[in-house]
Amino acid sequence: MTWINGLISLVLLLSFLVGCRPPSQERVSTPGVGMRIHDLQGCAHLSPYNGRLVEKIEGVVTKKTNSGFYLQDEQADDLECSSEGIFVHTGEYPVVLPGDKVQVSGRVKEYYPGSESDNNLPITEIELEKVALASRGNPLPDAIVIGIGGRKIPESIVEDDSFTSFDVDADGLDFFESLESMIVGVNSGIVVGPRNPYNEVVIIPQELLDRNLVSPDGALMQTEVDLNPERIMLNMNSTNIAKVDVGSRLSKPVMGILDYSYGNYKINTFGLVEFANPGSERRTTNLPMGDLTIASYNVENLSLDDERSKFVGIARNIVNDLKNPQVVILHEIMDDSGITDDGEVSASATISRLIDEIEGAGGPMYGYFDNPPKNNQDGGIEGGNIRSVMIYRQDQELRLVEAGLGKGMKSNPMRIGDDSGDFYGTRKPLVVLFATQNSKFLVIAAHLTSRGADSPIFGNVQPIEKPEEQKRNLQARYINHFAEEFLLKNPDSHVIISGDMNDDPWSNTIKELEGDHFTNMGRFLPSFEQYSYILNGNAIQLDYILVSDKVKITDDSFWISHTNSLHDYTSQISDHDVVLAVIQVESE
Repeated sequence: MTWINGLISLVLLLSFLVGCRPPSQERVSTPGVGMRIHDLQGCAHLSPYNGRLVEKIEGVVTKKTNSGFYLQDEQADDLECSSEGIFVHTGEYPVVLPGDKVQVSGRVKEYYPGSESDNNLPITEIELEKVALASRGNPLPDAIVIGIGGRKIPESIVEDDSFTSFDVDADGLDFFESLESMIVGVNSGIVVGPRNPYNEVVIIPQELLDRNLVSPDGALMQTEVDLNPERIMLNMNSTNIAKVDVGSRLSKPVMGILDYSYGNYKINTFGLVEFANPGSERRTTNLPMGDLTIASYNVENLSLDDERSKFVGIARNIVNDLKNPQVVILHEIMDDSGITDDGEVSASATISRLIDEIEGAGGPMYGYFDNPPKNNQDGGIEGGNIRSVMIYRQDQELRLVEAGLGKGMKSNPMRIGDDSGDFYGTRKPLVVLFATQNSKFLVIAAHLTSRGADSPIFGNVQPIEKPEEQKRNLQARYINHFAEEFLLKNPDSHVIISGDMNDDPWSNTIKELEGDHFTNMGRFLPSFEQYSYILNGNAIQLDYILVSDKVKITDDSFWISHTNSLHDYTSQISDHDVVLAVIQVESE
């Protein structure tokens, strides 16, 4: 009887294993019972059926990709919070066609684009096991219109409850999630983010233009209290090749599939997207003369490997747009071997090439001060050794102070921050003491730690995390302490702090730089002009010039030249705009 007892034990074990199958393995049988796509999506960012097997989910194919297709239900429920679309992942180019009505079976899965550190939101998908064709040639579902004639998009809140509730009327994240993988449309819109190298532009619905802080050129200002959740990214296909600048307007309604990737919701558009494209007016400086003119320009990893057109473009910016400032601070100058990691740190050939192009464009001869780092110790692209450099006019009464250096200056020029852990792995500021006929000016060129590690505005971490913010605060405090000590010991001098600070005007970083004796000159611009960079349609200020107490500031002593941020990527010389200041000192 031993074999019978063994058989009974085996049967009991199998019964136990079947009975204990984890819920994620349960198959949800749907024939005839009405389970639909909106049931899988639910009113949430995560599907209530995540990990479970489902059968015969019905819908119409709306678009194909190389790895799957979008499926949308014709039988919508009466809940705006639950999407009627879903992506079906096949892992290869699918055989179905748009307009096919199909039933799919497979496993529901939450797919997170990119790596875990990207902090992206998930996309609800079905990992396909089987697809059955019901009919062909069906009309696609009507687009859900965003804006006038359709659903109202939240205008100020991205996510204010850390995902504890799902509120499509108030939270931008929840609003877009409720339309995930569906056909959506926008009837009219204005471009607030120019076309990027991925053929994406950012718009806001036309009717929201007057309800935001927007520059005359069409730049949408991000503020301390408004991250602009109404921004809509259009991911255009390869038939769209025309340049698109900020301020362009949709010529006709646009439609496509609402998708998510790289920290942004976006519409994968159908066909050609047409714009009325007036372009942005190119403006040159009309600032008055002063004791010193100074500019700060992040030239986006300038390298000898770049095309000559980039050097020429920067040179023309300096000559034609800025009218040849006496001092120009250049950030992200790479070493002379570019991204080749060969131990080279000098950038003399790169800087000399730019100076030659400035002269060739009709400008004066500039001298320069390099700020070479130790190899691979200052951040940026490995082997690139980016640094801040100053070029200065040699044809005017501007000279380097060589004798009688102020107290606190060990040499001229000099680096600061080498002895501080606050600057570990990032750029060390360059300090130069200049003299004109009447005054001495200490100029500090800073490029603080990047904000690239911030979690995305439309990401799965809310509120947004800024892991490098404290490091920028400490760097700013160090610079301010150095500058204020110099002023205390050298009361006859003036100090200018300038550079790419990688933070907002209201941030603690800028407050630390200002301290008790410095003023951010950007405060004297109209609020809609306080930007030097456009990130995914949000106009933000990253570049600054701050001056010490005895520097006179008037309404026309500071300017940001928007020669880059407003324009199609093919027309940009850099991803930053240039900031320019006229320095006038108080009479004693």
